[in-house]
Amino acid sequence: MKYQLHDSQINKIEFGEDTISFIFSQGFWTTDEHGKMSEQLENCKTVFEIDRNDVPIEDFISIRISKKGGAYKTISLEKFMGLLKKSPFDVYLEYNCDFASSKMFQIHSNYLRIGAEVFIEDIKNIRYIHD
Repeated sequence: MKYQLHDSQINKIEFGEDTISFIFSQGFWTTDEHGKMSEQLENCKTVFEIDRNDVPIEDFISIRISKKGGAYKTISLEKFMGLLKKSPFDVYLEYNCDFASSKMFQIHSNYLRIGAEVFIEDIKNIRYIHD
């Protein structure tokens, strides 16, 4: 089964020893054989297993934000986690770079009027968990 995060809503990020997990208040989607979204799932979590080699797990995620269509600027992970507590972020686009084992999400919060780009690097594996 394949999954798509477009039109999902991230409301929390959790960290494990070798993982970065996105928790979705509005679940991600399954796709049919043509790649079209077919069913929105519930109680969803995406777990990114990171090849970290004793580097802190937080070093493998970076965030840039833009307010009201302005220029993007890099913010701390701590600041972004604070923004997530105020408002969930909707996934607009997701990009894969298999060569670099990376993923990038374009997300936005209509409530906060903020757009963001989230980059995750050195991904070994991605697990999609749902009910």
